Amino acid sequence: ARDLLAWLKAGEAGGTGWKAERLELQARMSRAGAHIRSRAELKAAVSEARAQWKRLEAKGCRCARRDRGEALTTRQLAFAQLVILDAIRFEVESEVGSRGSSMVLAPNGKPPHAQLGTDWHFAQEDTAFRDKVLETSAAGAAIAHRWAPRRPIPATEAWFETIWSDYRDGLVFK
Repeated sequence: ARDLLAWLKAGEAGGTGWKAERLELQARMSRAGAHIRSRAELKAAVSEARAQWKRLEAKGCRCARRDRGEALTTRQLAFAQLVILDAIRFEVESEVGSRGSSMVLAPNGKPPHAQLGTDWHFAQEDTAFRDKVLETSAAGAAIAHRWAPRRPIPATEAWFETIWSDYRDGLVFK
């Protein structure tokens, strides 16, 4: 608690306002962490996110007394964004390619539509990653990533709908 109070006090002495910090976070995430991803953009965004997080840690976040919760939320969002963007960067640099809800820009990639220009070529998915899950850990400024084997979906009939039906019928406790 003392650390948080000291951080809030530091913000009173000249930190940037929490609303401006939040807008910076939002713009960066929309630019680099959305569904269309660029290796160069991610590298720059991770560097920017790290700089913002370090700045917030050092100088605090200016806020009115009633907005202390918003300032603390902004601090947490800055750290979360750094970790998330670094994980996305690691995924893109691992050559996973485009899959799921994201497309990775690649100059020599496949065009999604004939009428789109060469700026819109995407890396193909490397299907070998379908059997892997990205695990990320963070302790302060140290962020680590690794690919781990995907665990199989358990063979069970204990799905929500099944259990809920049994609960409603009074069968769960028998």
